[in-house]
Amino acid sequence: MAREVSDLTAAGASVMAKIRELPSQGIIDGFKGTLDFYVCMGIPCVRLWPKSPGKLRSAPVQAQWPAWSYAAKEWSNLSPAVQDAYRTLATSSGLSGRDMFTRSYLTGLYRYPTP
Repeated sequence: MAREVSDLTAAGASVMAKIRELPSQGIIDGFKGTLDFYVCMGIPCVRLWPKSPGKLRSAPVQAQWPAWSYAAKEWSNLSPAVQDAYRTLATSSGLSGRDMFTRSYLTGLYRYPTP
């Protein structure tokens, strides 16, 4: 089993396991940087600690950086009234007003035609 897991992780696969219950906080803290314990839809799970892909990024990813940077800077240039409107719009969506603004700038606020 350990060899299979290491083969998968070497290939870049994400490995997740369902567990019966989360261990104590002391055990979780002991695995910091190695294992990530979490709850997904009420089910306790454990996975390998997420790793950064490193400093090198693909050309398509780098091409998106200016748009993200512009959107991040523009939030602070919006008037408080417009920021409040985005916060209201984001209510019950799981997003913050800033996240809603960024999404609307990058992909459009509505993804489907509206009447």
